[in-house]
Amino acid sequence: MRTCLAALILAALVATAAAQEPVDSAVARFYDGRWQQPAWVRSNALSPDAASLVTALGDAAREGLDASLYLTPTLDTLLHQHLAAADAWRLDSLLTHLFFCYARDVSRGRVDPASVDTQWTEARQAGDLVARLERVLDRGTVRTLLRSLPPPQPGYDALRAALARYREIARGGDWPAGFARRLAAEGYDTTAGVDSAVRAFQTLHGLTPDGVVGPVTAAALAVPATVRANQIALNLERWRWLPRQLGARYLMVNSAAFTLTLVEDDSVVWTTRAITGRTDWPTPLVSGRATHLLFRPRWKVPRVIAARELLPSIQRDTAFLARERFRVFSDSARGGKELDPHSIAWTALTESTFTYQLVQESGGDNPLGGVKLVFWNPFSVYIHDTPTPPLFEKRLRTFSHGCVRIEHAAELVGRLLPDWPPDSIRTAMSHGGERWVRLPQAIPVYLSYWTAWVTDSGLVAFAADPYGWDLELERALHAAQPVPIVIKEGTSP
Repeated sequence: MRTCLAALILAALVATAAAQEPVDSAVARFYDGRWQQPAWVRSNALSPDAASLVTALGDAAREGLDASLYLTPTLDTLLHQHLAAADAWRLDSLLTHLFFCYARDVSRGRVDPASVDTQWTEARQAGDLVARLERVLDRGTVRTLLRSLPPPQPGYDALRAALARYREIARGGDWPAGFARRLAAEGYDTTAGVDSAVRAFQTLHGLTPDGVVGPVTAAALAVPATVRANQIALNLERWRWLPRQLGARYLMVNSAAFTLTLVEDDSVVWTTRAITGRTDWPTPLVSGRATHLLFRPRWKVPRVIAARELLPSIQRDTAFLARERFRVFSDSARGGKELDPHSIAWTALTESTFTYQLVQESGGDNPLGGVKLVFWNPFSVYIHDTPTPPLFEKRLRTFSHGCVRIEHAAELVGRLLPDWPPDSIRTAMSHGGERWVRLPQAIPVYLSYWTAWVTDSGLVAFAADPYGWDLELERALHAAQPVPIVIKEGTSP
């Protein structure tokens, strides 16, 4: 048993290492496995597989990538000249470099999320590109491999098609004049009147759907198609950070649009409004697997929140702790014993010297509400109920410390615990103490940040950029310039 487990762990480590392998190392390993034999150029001419690769590189813009990063002047020169032996080797090496650059970019993303923002993570894609390329070259099916590299999800496919549509609008001179023509050009149905089309537009842009083209709606209508196309391309990059398979059933939180959706067999079956992290305390980009629900959860206040936000209230009024039903414990290093709040010199404490654990009892104003969906993640954020439902009426709902508060939490519980009657769920959420319940089936959870996505109607919805992460990602993509490929003339790979 231990031997099998060790083998599985070793295989996983090898796959992870291969997924993170630098391009130069992948190229060297590829040619070592071929005994330094060429892969793309034979008898000083391109193979059919090489032609498929060059075509894919030329179509990189279709994936929201910059084709000029791959169709370099050096490649163009080598493709359009008579190839001597030395030039044939240079072209073969260059094509291999470009394959691994493109394959990495289109399947895993051009930037490493964590290197840009500590709140961004990705699901590392398993799979060894070197081994995959070796297999298809033997079979002459590089074209099939290239088609399999982008994310396979319908959401990515639909957004990729939308990118082409918006770029075509931009090439045609941008949006036509007049509200009706402008809306029709984007795909909105104006046959029933401009008013209904405006309402639909407002809904898909996170605006109040009142049918009135006020300043905010007019500003959204005036955003150029080129800007929208760029916004779509940024979201295609974020798709590449997700696992290749999301699961047959999963939860997707969109922190930019303040929603949570339940997806089954690639179709959204339920949606609810959400409250996400403040702009100074954003909800991270992370994925996990939920296994349990915790009814009537106590709130174990993170130390930084307790010291920064609760300590001033305690110092102003020591009755605050009793009134809000907080208990005080020593930190875990000192045994985590419960303490008498009156024995602590609160006024002498500062944010840096605060070492206590505050725990708020279930119910009342406990921000976790009646239930919490538990899934491990390095940020200790969760999806949970809330005692402040009026906040869901706000258009911009960035009020939490990173956790996701949802409306209609009891309905989500019912979908995750289908054998529980609604009365049992309401009772578990409103009475008693903490109660752990294992889900009959674990469910993947993705905390995401989509500022552009395609709806079931085929129209593209756009969200504002509350955290400024579109701008941050755009800067990172511009900064991620590839290292020039230098292949010495007259040398083999």
